[in-house]
Amino acid sequence: MHKILLIGSTPPPIGGITIHIDRFFNLYNKNGRFEISVFDLKKKVIFQNNNKITNIFKIVLLFFSSKVFHIHVSNDFVKLLFALIGRILFKKVVYTQHNCMVRNKLAFKFMYKLCNKVILVNYKGIDKSLINFNKTEVIPAFLPPYRFDKLPNNLESEIKKYNRIISTNCYFYALINGKHIYGFDLIIRAFYKLSEERKIQNTLLVLVDPSNTTREFVHDLLKQKNFQSNKIFLINNQLDFVSLIKKSDITIRATRTDGDSLSIRESLYCNVPIICSDVVERPEGVVMFNNDDSDDLSDKIFNTLNSKSIFKYKNIDYGKKILDIYDELVGT
Repeated sequence: MHKILLIGSTPPPIGGITIHIDRFFNLYNKNGRFEISVFDLKKKVIFQNNNKITNIFKIVLLFFSSKVFHIHVSNDFVKLLFALIGRILFKKVVYTQHNCMVRNKLAFKFMYKLCNKVILVNYKGIDKSLINFNKTEVIPAFLPPYRFDKLPNNLESEIKKYNRIISTNCYFYALINGKHIYGFDLIIRAFYKLSEERKIQNTLLVLVDPSNTTREFVHDLLKQKNFQSNKIFLINNQLDFVSLIKKSDITIRATRTDGDSLSIRESLYCNVPIICSDVVERPEGVVMFNNDDSDDLSDKIFNTLNSKSIFKYKNIDYGKKILDIYDELVGT
């Protein structure tokens, strides 16, 4: 059985890439085709079956014995380093680009030179001249959750007080062109407008920030705002966002840049309506609003909350598509 080494990080921290790696490992490490391990860069440990390997000799041995390196790293220097190591050791190298933000075009093109396959989760926002389509597969990052964790007691208590729940999340506080990437400001403005016009009542908006980096930003946005019978509740620690989605009436993804968002497909998977900015191409079933337009977002929230139609998500096994790439590579 050929060995596959995933290179990246697993939760914590919680994020789209770490969750993808965690789910892929737990859902497919007993696939009957490959033996899958994870080298966690942050924790300096290898996860293999139910074991943690910290012995440096055993880690080096696994690097030599693995047939495929699959890199899930955003740092340009680090991903190039592991791709180069892979080629020096005569490994097949796969790289997944988890978003459409190509900060260093030279590094991106060099990854194509070093890799046997590049997986893009969404290529619509990437300059086509940078993409070698002969080496590219487009595979969304979504994998279904394999477990659901209980929500924090304080959040459960708040949810019980309100008739309708709206939820959104971010990875950390970050700006693009001076504006919050995850659009918390847009969502709060839209929610405030609906509250002022009394178009929504007894509704809870839950903002999830597992990094605890948006507290001051959100606090400033809420100053001197009266949300009537509605409320905004900020969660500053890690939680199982899928468990929150299942309790929500709608979810929102108001990002000003994006790749193939995990939380979007999680909402679709749970048959919960999801409203997203139109900054990139979105999956079928998403309700889209004009990017950076809080008025349009408020209209879409109101219409979606009052709509009876529900999109039925067609679940596709994207993990199997990745296993098929491994099959193709180890057979060549």
